[in-house]
Amino acid sequence: ALLHEVIAGHDPLDSTSIDAPVPSVVEAARRGDVSGLRIGVIRELAGEGFQPGVQSRFDAAVEALAQAGAEIVEVSCPSFVHGIAAYYLVMPSEVSSNLARFDAMRYGLRVAPEGVDGPSAEQVMAASRDAGFGDEVKRRIVLGTYALSSGYYDAYYGSAQKVRTLIARDFSAAFEQVDVLLSPTAPTTAWRLGEKTSDPLAMYLEDICTIPANLAGLPGISVPIGLADDTGLPVGAQLLAPALADDRLYNAGAALERLVSMPVLQEVAR
Repeated sequence: ALLHEVIAGHDPLDSTSIDAPVPSVVEAARRGDVSGLRIGVIRELAGEGFQPGVQSRFDAAVEALAQAGAEIVEVSCPSFVHGIAAYYLVMPSEVSSNLARFDAMRYGLRVAPEGVDGPSAEQVMAASRDAGFGDEVKRRIVLGTYALSSGYYDAYYGSAQKVRTLIARDFSAAFEQVDVLLSPTAPTTAWRLGEKTSDPLAMYLEDICTIPANLAGLPGISVPIGLADDTGLPVGAQLLAPALADDRLYNAGAALERLVSMPVLQEVAR
């Protein structure tokens, strides 16, 4: 909260920065009181498809908040089920566009192709991008380039942007009923290093809870809420608030942190 308050605010040199008052998140974190706070539990981000150990810890956190005086309200955000599909069209499209500047001529890494005397600009660019980008980055560039290509723009990128608008509307409707929203941060606990490398889709699905806020441009915070009964690994709960209402997150997050028992992790699982 201290760091947030120091770095928050308008930057006149950043065209994406909002010139708006910054709420005192430090004061909100110190307050940490949820009595009378309306907390919405998102119906679409719980239950089926979520690891039982994650769901049980989340349910316990919701109960702890209710016992502390919060008003728990179930809310529905039906467009959230399309969030992953929309995000993985919007985001790769932006990746493809933004990384086009890494051409090895004016910007970025330059690598000479092996075994070629007097390589052309195209050969240098290809060698540099091949060496400088990892597999996942390349995958996203290809996907984004396809989504933005002539003949597919409206069918893919255009449709994804429409879903993005629907998700933002779902958030607006939800915040007319509650002060903050609550969901698990991820549907499962962490997997072992390299376990899902060969299955990118399985990794993408882990973002199902956090993607809607990214698409709508809303603030969120993840709070540890204990260890899953079935894996013994940490579980997080995600709090979401309306734009520029970051103080609500710190108030509710600080309260939740005090209400749940999170043991100190002594050893990283291998």
